[in-house]
Amino acid sequence: MGSLGECAIVIGGSLAGLMTARVLADHFTRVLVLERDNLEDDFTVHKSVPQGHHAHGLMIGGQLAMARLYPGFIENLQHLGAVETRAGEQFVILTPGGAAYSFGGAVKAPRYFGVKIYEMGRGLLEYSVRQCTKQFKNIELLSNCMVQQLICRDGRIRGVVCLQGGAPKSIEANLVTDAGGRGSHTPLWLRDLGFAPPEETVIGVDFAYTTAKFRIPGYAEPERMFYAFGPGPNYPKMGFLAENEGQVWLLSLGGRFGDYPPVDEDGFLAFTKSLHTLKLYEMVKDAERVSDFSHFRFPTSLWRHYEKMEKVPEGFIVLGDAVASFNPVYAQGMTSAALQAEALQLLLNEWSENTSELRGLPKAFFAKSAEVVSAPWGLAAQSDFAFPQTRGERPVATDDTGAYLAAVEALSVDDIQIQALVWNVFGLAKPLSTLWEEPLRSRVIERMRTMPQ
Repeated sequence: MGSLGECAIVIGGSLAGLMTARVLADHFTRVLVLERDNLEDDFTVHKSVPQGHHAHGLMIGGQLAMARLYPGFIENLQHLGAVETRAGEQFVILTPGGAAYSFGGAVKAPRYFGVKIYEMGRGLLEYSVRQCTKQFKNIELLSNCMVQQLICRDGRIRGVVCLQGGAPKSIEANLVTDAGGRGSHTPLWLRDLGFAPPEETVIGVDFAYTTAKFRIPGYAEPERMFYAFGPGPNYPKMGFLAENEGQVWLLSLGGRFGDYPPVDEDGFLAFTKSLHTLKLYEMVKDAERVSDFSHFRFPTSLWRHYEKMEKVPEGFIVLGDAVASFNPVYAQGMTSAALQAEALQLLLNEWSENTSELRGLPKAFFAKSAEVVSAPWGLAAQSDFAFPQTRGERPVATDDTGAYLAAVEALSVDDIQIQALVWNVFGLAKPLSTLWEEPLRSRVIERMRTMPQ
């Protein structure tokens, strides 16, 4: 430890910040995590995570990345009560065409292909990551610490000025990382220091969701997750029901463009009943509600393009939601943050082998971060722009891509390995390009010849 410097600072103690601190701990003598909230030592959802009471899906890509960062991570989740679910068997996709076990709706029968996912509340997940991070003795978490500005000298970020206990103080560091979430002040800080802030891509998705927890007595079915959704433009509503820790079921309802799920008992149940499937309504209509209703609105997806900045200060990087915040309906944010942390880990390993200097690291990292973000951003945007009310820059798409993926879906009905591959690709565990590799590509092209236009 300490090969790249004496001190590194991480702004923000949520998931992205904690994982970043764990990566930095391998290369800096001391790592300080500065969190504006109070970090309780329990499952508390912090004020800085406004969507924290809603459904959180940890994609297989994020799950594997966290397991690589923290040996024993999955076992710790299970110990704390996270619910194990076998994809393709216990996770049901309720499409307009009926229950299915593939997102395209073609696979109608349950079958297990080796992928396990875990469902839990945001508080449990953060607690688990926080406990794993605290095992690194050179990481220090400071609560109620608000960063006010960056310290910059000679074009390099040298630390931060923060407010803790009512008094401002300066902390010098070799590297500062902003993992402070969508509300990051970095664009303003950079402007004040004379740097042009990053360009932004904004997509107006106008999505909102309402969540409540239930106890469902007598439940004896094998399924543990139900995802009710349909493609745009005809299905702007969705629902996600999953068992969380403590045998409590969490139901998140979502809607777009003003058709938002209500926050009262009758309205919430009526919205549930109005979905294209009655399954979720039948499961909760007589269940005991054990929480208040939580509501969260997400007007826009946002990508700050730090990779396009011509001039960036040395000694400073940004990651997680501070770079890109996605429409939460696709559950991509936590996994994107984990993969960005791994990208930083690879770069720091490379830097430490070749030099003790950090010069050039920000530009190199921002390029890698953009590669990580581009896949989930593109997938989400394609789905969002199926709705004509969506505003913003439409991504480039072709009918050929849709036809190709439809043929992949058709092949997965008779090939469980393809079904598993699709889950891993759309779960961000494998690159999207994997679906175009041989020998699958030839099989897909042949299948496309026999499919109706």
